[in-house]
Amino acid sequence: MNAPPKPSPLQLLDAFIKKWLNRLKVFCMLAATWAVFFSVFTLLGLRAGYEYDDGLRYTTPAYQAAQKAKAAPFSEDFWSLVNRDHKLERTKPAVWLSAWFFRAFGFKIDIFCQRGPGGSEGLVRDWRPLADAFHFTPDEDHKYQLLEKGRYAVYFAASDGGIIQARKAGVWAVRIRKSAKSALRHEYNPRKFKEPVLPLSEF
Repeated sequence: MNAPPKPSPLQLLDAFIKKWLNRLKVFCMLAATWAVFFSVFTLLGLRAGYEYDDGLRYTTPAYQAAQKAKAAPFSEDFWSLVNRDHKLERTKPAVWLSAWFFRAFGFKIDIFCQRGPGGSEGLVRDWRPLADAFHFTPDEDHKYQLLEKGRYAVYFAASDGGIIQARKAGVWAVRIRKSAKSALRHEYNPRKFKEPVLPLSEF
């Protein structure tokens, strides 16, 4: 049985060009689709909110350092120590990537941190490439007011309180799982409100 004839150099070149033209067409279609979504979401001013403690970051080490310094719990000095020790914290990859995903599609990213703002200059500066706003919320009611007034499409929260306030404000709430090593004591009951859970968010 005779082997099939080998394609000529011109045929190989033609196949190569067609292959890459098809890939270019697919890329252009995807880029155009992204541009439409980005423009629409940007014009609408949509936002995605993220809880900081046990949400975007595993923050237990910063709290433990403040406790070792024997600052009065939840005092101004305590929050100043916690905020200044943000380098001890660890960013949670799945949550961080989800925030950049929304950012890439034109959403503004806001971070919610239920702490005092003392000593937070470095902390806020570190998140500036991603976050448009960094809210220090003294209580759940303040968080609710921000969520209600802003154009939030989604809110990612580790705490039950965050899920509750987002639901009250009419914002789609997504649960972030706490790290198994977290020592923070906020109410935490995943799927208690039948909310979706972000996969791999505990790591």
